[in-house]
Amino acid sequence: MKITRLATIICAAMCLCGFSAMAEANGFSAAENQLEKDSFKTGKGTLVEITFIKHGTLLIEADGFAIHIDPVTMFGTDYSLLPKADLLLVSHEHGDHYDAKAVEAVSKKGTVFLANGNVAAMAQNAEALKVGDTRSFDGGKIVVTAVAAYNCSEGRDKFHPKGRDVGFLIDIDDLRIYVAGDTEDIPELASLKDVDIAFLPVNQPYTMTPEQCIKAIGMFSPKIVYPYHYGETNLAPIVEHFKGKGATEIWIRQLQ
Repeated sequence: MKITRLATIICAAMCLCGFSAMAEANGFSAAENQLEKDSFKTGKGTLVEITFIKHGTLLIEADGFAIHIDPVTMFGTDYSLLPKADLLLVSHEHGDHYDAKAVEAVSKKGTVFLANGNVAAMAQNAEALKVGDTRSFDGGKIVVTAVAAYNCSEGRDKFHPKGRDVGFLIDIDDLRIYVAGDTEDIPELASLKDVDIAFLPVNQPYTMTPEQCIKAIGMFSPKIVYPYHYGETNLAPIVEHFKGKGATEIWIRQLQ
């Protein structure tokens, strides 16, 4: 699989374990948010669109079912231009992941709001998730599972202590997406299976170093990895390490 960049569009066509992918750079007009969007189709034909907002913030749509992940206003996103959330996922309470104003902006009547315990205690209408909890949506087409997310390096556990935060496995038909939240290369990654798309945070000292990200990828071999939450981190070592190896592809999107 190769991605070719054109002036206003990125496109890729592939077959990858039952799903196909097409990536678009011009998801919105010049007057709008200017956010990149990649599109995938599951083996059952569900259109899955991933919009890359900023930092650790994502929007995933599955045939119009909108999942907002860690929405925040600090990066200037105009949420009025984006669909309201059918499902809202918040990994933890840090200001670059949980923002009550953004939650209000993306919510509508009927929005399901799932979050770690601390956010659930602070927010209205949020249901607490702990590691291992699973919820189903859209007639069972979408399944969300909370997974571990924490710092494991000496001296870093103050940022994200074990047992507090969560990441998310999102299964849409046969397409499995892993959104890690703020974590390092924790042992639990080795238990992840059949991940098609992984979002891994790379900004030391709060999450992973590039070397830790490379190690993490080797622990569960996702097909596509998007580094995210990367700030000013140099991602070149990750890209170079996996160039031409085939098993995992590194896709870089503008998330600064």
